[in-house]
Amino acid sequence: MVLPKKVQNAIEALLAPSGKIDSALRLAVFERTRKGAGEIPAALRGLVEKLEARPWTVTDDDFTKLRQAGYSEDQIFELASAAAAGAGVKRFEAGLRALDAAAGEGGGL
Repeated sequence: MVLPKKVQNAIEALLAPSGKIDSALRLAVFERTRKGAGEIPAALRGLVEKLEARPWTVTDDDFTKLRQAGYSEDQIFELASAAAAGAGVKRFEAGLRALDAAAGEGGGL
């Protein structure tokens, strides 16, 4: 599925090589929330899973655990942004598929 150019540009900027944490880890987190696949460090799983499925349950404790695991504030921000962006793209793509299905059935919104 092709994403709008502005969305693609935002994702490319988010996953660019520059940053406080390795871009490969940001990409892994993004893909984990977008496609539900990929390995990420165990310390990140709790926050990433929350951001993917139930972001309203994220608390200060989630960030405290990551700081205790050795992640800096900047690294946590980048990883949380990647997780949230992946989850957002996943929902966006689901919406586009639903619109395509409705259009294919002769329906409309």
